[in-house]
Amino acid sequence: MLSDLTPIISWWFLIFSLGLLTLPITVFLFKKFWDKGYIFSKIICIVFSTYLILVGGVFKILVFSNLNLFLILALILLLNILFLRYKNNLSLFLKIIKENYKVFIFQEILFLSILVVWSFVRGFASDIEGLEKYMDWGFINSALRSKFLPPQDMWFSGEIINYYYFGHIIFAVLTKLSTISSAITYNLSIATVCAFTFSFTFSIASNLVFLTIKPSLSREGAHRAGGFVPKIIIAGLISALLLTFGGNLHSVYKIAKIDIQDNGKLVLSKKAISESADKYWYPDATRFIGHDPDIKDKTIHEFPLYSFVVADLHGHMNDIPIVLFFMAFLLASSFFSSALINYPVIIISGFVLSIAYMTNAWDFAIYGLLFAVFTFFLNLKNDRKSAIKKTLINGVLTIAAWFIFSIPFSSNFVPMTNGIRISDGHSAFYQLFILYGGFWLIVLPLILSFIKNFKLKIKNYNSNSDLFVFALIITATILIIIPELVYLKDIYIYEHRRANTMFKLVYQAFMMYALVSGYVFYKTRLLLKSKIPNILYGILFTLIFSIHLIYPYFAIKSFYGSKTYQGLWGLNYLKDGYSDNFKAIDWINKNISGQPVMLEAVGDSYTTFNQISVATGLPTVEGWIVHEWLWRGGYDKPKQRQDDVQAIYESSTKNNEPLENNKNIEYTVSSGDTLWKISKEQLKNEYLWKEIASLNNLENPSLIHPNQKLILYAEIPETKNESSSSDLNRLKKLIQKYNIQYIFVGTKEYEKYPELNEDNFIKIGGQIIFQSGKTKIYQL
Repeated sequence: MLSDLTPIISWWFLIFSLGLLTLPITVFLFKKFWDKGYIFSKIICIVFSTYLILVGGVFKILVFSNLNLFLILALILLLNILFLRYKNNLSLFLKIIKENYKVFIFQEILFLSILVVWSFVRGFASDIEGLEKYMDWGFINSALRSKFLPPQDMWFSGEIINYYYFGHIIFAVLTKLSTISSAITYNLSIATVCAFTFSFTFSIASNLVFLTIKPSLSREGAHRAGGFVPKIIIAGLISALLLTFGGNLHSVYKIAKIDIQDNGKLVLSKKAISESADKYWYPDATRFIGHDPDIKDKTIHEFPLYSFVVADLHGHMNDIPIVLFFMAFLLASSFFSSALINYPVIIISGFVLSIAYMTNAWDFAIYGLLFAVFTFFLNLKNDRKSAIKKTLINGVLTIAAWFIFSIPFSSNFVPMTNGIRISDGHSAFYQLFILYGGFWLIVLPLILSFIKNFKLKIKNYNSNSDLFVFALIITATILIIIPELVYLKDIYIYEHRRANTMFKLVYQAFMMYALVSGYVFYKTRLLLKSKIPNILYGILFTLIFSIHLIYPYFAIKSFYGSKTYQGLWGLNYLKDGYSDNFKAIDWINKNISGQPVMLEAVGDSYTTFNQISVATGLPTVEGWIVHEWLWRGGYDKPKQRQDDVQAIYESSTKNNEPLENNKNIEYTVSSGDTLWKISKEQLKNEYLWKEIASLNNLENPSLIHPNQKLILYAEIPETKNESSSSDLNRLKKLIQKYNIQYIFVGTKEYEKYPELNEDNFIKIGGQIIFQSGKTKIYQL
């Protein structure tokens, strides 16, 4: 761990320094906050500088280089200096610093502490391998090699990434500025999102309480509240702990289920608790509806800690700091001018929503809904007659601003959904309660109080914190209801039809509920005047809070507990398991510049294929096949490339006779079968799976189900080994078609293409420029 402190501190100092550049603007945006929004200065600078380098790259104005990044940072600094020189802003800024520097130090320590703690946790399983880590790290490495942004798709040469990549560019920017290896910064990025999540949530939740109590305080009291009033700190910590490290009630459900099965009733026996603790599999809390009991309506309902544990640097996690900043800005903007058209709110909201869209597209709609609900509440409070009019005008203008700011991304992006469908699958209420019932119970008294006051007059609720919290609760509840009514159609099989819709929506619902928890605890205790109800609510809240925070024990123990500390460098698995490939990757990164196309074997998704493109950022012709199928809007283009890659590696060894001309047999699909598995076991060649898909007219080769009848080949064509000039001509044409400059041959290539023919690479003029064992790189 001590050896990792150097990159951790260097990384932290970079982020700290970037935050200082935009601190002047930040403290004025959040001047009503007790902490002046100090912690948000970091994300403001990081996001703005990343956006500028993206825009410059899209229009081929700015090369993605350290020099241009420093020029952008200099511009940001200049803008903040000019802002300080306007009127008496400098004197006010210095006064704010003098009065609040202890608060700033406190929040910086909070951020650094979480960064160090989660970096240490990641050090027990830092390998960049498994789930979608290859994809996420590949995006970063492709960006780091790119001359201009947006980055090339490392798995689809000649095309840019058709996915939500802005978060990956953020971490590419930080990696480039830090000069730390991306094999380390990948894990530091996970820890950074975790630290942002905790510190941002703490700031928002503590300010919700502060903004409520501030009007009733004297000058002395207000100053004291701006320091470390226990109520403010407690509210901030409650929300930060629940949002960053909390789970749901699923762990208690597992104990209860075992208890009832063993004893016929719920007694919370020691045996049930012990057995649950020993056998609990942490993904169960995110794969509950549709899986327990097992039905054909599988869903996903994750939350931040699960993301931090499995450590895919994916869009929904990368966007957490951005949407938290958006919520903080919404709260702060409620104290801005209440003009009919609020241009500062429109422009900033439109910009931040565009960043959210480029990072995790669903969040634009989700937080657009929150914007509408909260804005309507504010307008209803200030001027009931014009509430709808003002909300619509500012909403439409914000969408227009979002559209304009999103152009650098959307002009090169093709959406991947196939329309809206009516949900024919529905969640049992008890299952939803296990996932979100803890939050429902703790907010219920406050909601009942709001309904009572709303019937009288919304002006009686003069706290913007109240309106903000109610807007969050309403929005979160709507997000949970939507997948019960409709879902967006995608490429996933029928029994997972609403999984992605539920996942994207309820992830944010969880965050919203957790965010308001600290304020709800404070506010409800104030509303419950009688001693006994207050005590009972305190017990209920403590119980739910404790149950939610059991999950980190299970998750961290399951994923990291049995492992030894291996450090933040994420390539130990590659060095140990694929040593020749590792040496080749190291050689490529030292000797090949730019992004020439390097051919490697096509890989099935979620495997260790495509190591070279991922670890170097060099594009290959075709990478993870199902991922490209999703990104390219269909299977045809990836399949064509897959066939072409096979033809290059196995040129002159395959008979051109179509398999359809051979005798066929019928096969009945069993549970757990995949086309790859069937091909391997029944035909003794796993790479004939795509031919099976073609023979059976399967639009989606992953969509097979038990008892389905498939036609298989009874006779596999003979192969012939002779080479011909026509074969070499075809090989040359394919290489020219994809502008291939290098061909990689290693263990994964021979695994995928058993009849790989290296002789032809020499015949067409290829030269071996690297060799380690059987691993070779041919330059053409």
